[in-house]
Amino acid sequence: RGLRAVSADPGPDPEPQGTATPTAPAGAPPAAAPVAGCTVRYDLAGQWPDGFQAAVSVTTADALDSWQVAWTFPDGQRVDRMWDASHTQDGSRVTATAADYNRSVPAGATLTFGFLATWHDGNTPPHDFTLNGRDCA
Repeated sequence: RGLRAVSADPGPDPEPQGTATPTAPAGAPPAAAPVAGCTVRYDLAGQWPDGFQAAVSVTTADALDSWQVAWTFPDGQRVDRMWDASHTQDGSRVTATAADYNRSVPAGATLTFGFLATWHDGNTPPHDFTLNGRDCA
């Protein structure tokens, strides 16, 4: 259906654990860094005729006591199940909220969660990612 994975990564473990993992900085932030100081990676782990599995990883420059990551699906996809976060969905907008065990994220760390979802006419990757209401790259 014309979809391609955003990453060549083979994908996440079906139920990954330990999602706040420190990462080494790759260098100085770009001059036009997003306001929230975060970057998002969306990985499509697998897709079948009416569903898919994906993971979202967010690297934050700031330490977090709690987090919410939100995005917009362009093709009406619906999240059925999520791990390492809880979710709500209002139309095409999905919000993932930290689980009790992974609320705190140190500065420079990456938080990751995964989900299963359905799709029908298309499965274009999501856009308009935010972390705690602020735009991410």
